Amino acid sequence: MNNTRNLVILAVVLVVLGGISLLQGASHRQQTSQAATEVLVPDTYGVDDLDRITLGQGDKEVVVDLVRDPDGWKVVSAWNAAAADNRLDGMLKAVSGLSGEFRSDNAGVVADYGLDDSTAVHIRCYKDGKPVVSLEVGELAKNHPGNFVRQTGSPKVYLSNVSLLSPLGIYGELTAPKSRQFLELQAVKEDRLAVDRIVIRDGNSTLEMHKEFAMIQPDTSGGEPAPDRNTWEWQLDEPRSVALAKTKTDGVLGTLVSIRATDVGDPGADPAVYGLDQPPRSATLVMNDGSEVVLEFGIERETVGDHPGGTYLRVQGKDTVWVANNYTVKNIFKELDDLLPDTK
Repeated sequence: MNNTRNLVILAVVLVVLGGISLLQGASHRQQTSQAATEVLVPDTYGVDDLDRITLGQGDKEVVVDLVRDPDGWKVVSAWNAAAADNRLDGMLKAVSGLSGEFRSDNAGVVADYGLDDSTAVHIRCYKDGKPVVSLEVGELAKNHPGNFVRQTGSPKVYLSNVSLLSPLGIYGELTAPKSRQFLELQAVKEDRLAVDRIVIRDGNSTLEMHKEFAMIQPDTSGGEPAPDRNTWEWQLDEPRSVALAKTKTDGVLGTLVSIRATDVGDPGADPAVYGLDQPPRSATLVMNDGSEVVLEFGIERETVGDHPGGTYLRVQGKDTVWVANNYTVKNIFKELDDLLPDTK
């Protein structure tokens, strides 16, 4: 009788202990049915509302440093190169009004969410020199667009309603943010209709070509014909006079007037480091107002780690050193035969 009663008591104790264990485990699982939602960033911020943004990871508090000055946002951690407003907008839209579903308040399990001191990604936003946003961002949740996140100094973990890492260029495994994600990489942007002439120099060879515009006849008998800047053919002037294939030469023009770089270099370095002290190649756009845009091309650089390879490029008269994709460069420096009309 006593044995039976003891067995019953033992069974009850085991059931109670098992229930407690299940409840404790469930309270700290990354997926939970608790629906408590809290606003983590109550305000909305745009690029004109802040004066500094820093990003980091783990013990590296600042890896990316973005500062706004009278000329706009600069990537201080990339030699004060201009920042891309659209990238900043994307990040701030994700942060502004951020809310999250409660997941845990146990400091002992923050590592389960990628939020410990060695892995969490830091987002800090400053206004008038004072922090207004300070977040630690962890792993991406399964079957959910958001990340696990906590406010700096708090053990409370939330699941954000939007992804905070994709605007930083971080996908999959937690890694440190990169300055290159926020660079303005539009190296050249000109109006193709405003270009009258192109001069391409490659070592000792030069290709010089100009547009021959169609003429618009005057509406009145006393008027003079005027060039139609929307309609032209290409004529080579150097090394010899010959008609060029419009489609092929327009391809060169299109590349020259809109070049997106893949990275930047240190503008304070010796130009010889980039082969820009005496550039071996250049391309000049002669505009209809007589001004010139001269693109100077230096040496190639190899891909190293997450720094893409390419060819160093500088716009004459400007400080920024760009890295242009080699495919872009190849589309500029063509052989003359590549620009001639196809033979039948």
